[in-house]
Amino acid sequence: MDELDRQIVGALLAHPRATHAQIGEAVFTSEATVSRRVPRLLRSGAVRIIGVMDGEATRRARSLFVRLRCRPDAAGRSAEHLARWQECGSVKLLTGTVDCLAEVSYTSNEHLLQLMFEQLPGLDGVLAIWSNQVIRRFSTPHNWSPQLLPAEVVDELRSQRTDQWNEHTPVETPSRLSRLDELIIAGLATEGRQGWQQLAERCGASPATVRRRAEAMMAAGFLRMRTVVEPNVVGLAVNAFITLSVNPAQLGQAGELLAAHPAVLMIAATTGDRNLCGEIALESDAALYEFLSRTIGQLPGLQHADVAVALRSVKRAGMVLPATPRPRGDPSGDAGATRSARIRVDQA
Repeated sequence: MDELDRQIVGALLAHPRATHAQIGEAVFTSEATVSRRVPRLLRSGAVRIIGVMDGEATRRARSLFVRLRCRPDAAGRSAEHLARWQECGSVKLLTGTVDCLAEVSYTSNEHLLQLMFEQLPGLDGVLAIWSNQVIRRFSTPHNWSPQLLPAEVVDELRSQRTDQWNEHTPVETPSRLSRLDELIIAGLATEGRQGWQQLAERCGASPATVRRRAEAMMAAGFLRMRTVVEPNVVGLAVNAFITLSVNPAQLGQAGELLAAHPAVLMIAATTGDRNLCGEIALESDAALYEFLSRTIGQLPGLQHADVAVALRSVKRAGMVLPATPRPRGDPSGDAGATRSARIRVDQA
């Protein structure tokens, strides 16, 4: 990406359904330029815009982070297996105290019981499992703003959103979603920037009705729009998962301080061996050091901190990501896998 692409991504992070005119005004370029660049970014797969039904707001699902320690030869297979689970929204391979991390949604205690005591222990090569249930979100990827645009520009774009982008606005308890509501959510989950006419054709309703229902769900807080981008695409090469133990009396203060930091994609209060978990993205190891020493190190009530750097995102926001082919001559893996990687490189 060049600098203008990164600025456009910053505008889309602030307002995923911003018009080309709104984006052009935010990044000081023409609407025609934006109308060429946004579709190109979406076609490339570097950026996705999706609609997300908030499972907790609709009381359909709860979530937890699952951390796995695996045999060295089994971590990749376990991650790829988890990525095929519908319950897993994101999966990462890490280096540090754990080898694999997944965010898992569950619909009932029975569902969770099956996942934790039957399916997860059944994964080949898993040596230890830790789970941390999310009980309060301080920030989510819906409001991640990695300083690609000035703060006042981000604030202006956010003010134009229909959906709720932060975690401070009370969410209405929804009545039962209609069949049309479900179709709208499914349509936006596939392509979040499609127009009302296109979405209406998919849903079999009029554009006015589809827009009214979609915006009502957005305003209520249980349909949220999100721009999905891997941090390294916008120059943030160091992606990591942090697990912290904080004095419970100061947990809220620590969570809010982290939520306000531009390096934090998401941070949540959790149960289990750690009571504050989240994802961060920075441009370098030096920036990671500064974040750990100045931000994490000075959190009120901090008792313990652990950082696991991500080696690869296997799945993000419900989508399995393509693996990077091994370099030529890489001795790791079996011969068939190496040949397959070489074929992909040659064809590319």
